[in-house]
Amino acid sequence: MGVLGESLEASILTKNQLLPTGNSAVPFNIFPNSPPERIGIQGEYDYYGLAHRVAHHFQQVVGDGAARLKVRQRGCVVILTGTVASRDVLNRLVTLAGRVEGAGLIETHRVTFSEDEIAA
Repeated sequence: MGVLGESLEASILTKNQLLPTGNSAVPFNIFPNSPPERIGIQGEYDYYGLAHRVAHHFQQVVGDGAARLKVRQRGCVVILTGTVASRDVLNRLVTLAGRVEGAGLIETHRVTFSEDEIAA
């Protein structure tokens, strides 16, 4: 094994090893902070935190204009599906979603417009 392999092996801690910090030993945590897409509305850990924060932001800014729109997430990707009032509202929602911390990309799938339903 070369020098690189030995140093890599020496630097990897197994799951059960502890690192000393101050006066006590605590489990080693690879991620000291949660990624932004996993932070909930109140700052707590939430696996779907980004989707919850985006939906909450939509409700505050747009109100009922986004009531029939589903917000989902895949990592840092926000996925919007459902029905909105108009294309202008959808464009506004996409812009708002992109401004939420942790959002990397906004996708829209099968979004319909209620103005099209009224015209038909």
